[in-house]
Amino acid sequence: MAKNTEMQTAAQKKEMINALEANFGNVTASTKVVGITPRTHYRWLKEDPEYASAAENMRDLCYRKVKDNLLEQALKKIGSGDTSVLNKMLSIYFKNLPDEMRSASSFNNVPIRVGVKYIKTREEAEEMMRNDGRMGNE
Repeated sequence: MAKNTEMQTAAQKKEMINALEANFGNVTASTKVVGITPRTHYRWLKEDPEYASAAENMRDLCYRKVKDNLLEQALKKIGSGDTSVLNKMLSIYFKNLPDEMRSASSFNNVPIRVGVKYIKTREEAEEMMRNDGRMGNE
């Protein structure tokens, strides 16, 4: 098997970065498109810092695209009244509080405690909101 020239290898690396984007970071699918083995991709990652940086940036970009797409789909379901998706989103969000809230909590010496109650109907949510409002006014 003949070795590729530097120009051919550079072209394959560029194709691989594009293939990673098209395949949302899936290495196996991307290497098939480019016509290389996954082993070659991982060797390039070790040997070529510029390629490794481009591949890492593409992976992050793909992760963000997938995350944004999932969030958009979840918000559509929530908008159509799917409370199970809303409950799951809330439990995920409160489980992983933003760093700013954590630092504010520790800075002010105020622990943040979050309880998630699963609700099934809009009426149940409205009742819970009314009860919370009365407790705050007393």
